[in-house]
Amino acid sequence: MWVGGSDAIPPEELDAAIIFAPIGALVPAALRTIRPGGIVICGGIHMSDIPAFSYDILWREKRLVSVANLTRRDAEEFLALAPKIPIRVTTESLPLSEANTALTRLREGKLTGAAVLIPDL
Repeated sequence: MWVGGSDAIPPEELDAAIIFAPIGALVPAALRTIRPGGIVICGGIHMSDIPAFSYDILWREKRLVSVANLTRRDAEEFLALAPKIPIRVTTESLPLSEANTALTRLREGKLTGAAVLIPDL
């Protein structure tokens, strides 16, 4: 198991990579990180265009797949399963007025987990 930023290189080839960000440019980057026969999963329902890439990063039976849809029931079943795995989630709450700061920290790799923007009170 490994988790890293989109610009990070994993310590070894991965069996699979899941892309949650709706950024098509991450697809070729993810394909470069997986082993022959590995799979890249586009986990979002929407994504920007995937740029052209050299066939050699797809070659050797690598697979690229997308999700159809994530239903409410899927999410409920996953959330019921999550405590049994266990999944550890780290979030950092920031006021909505600091959205630009959160984006800058995310870009610089200085954000741990997910940023949650909350309304300014």
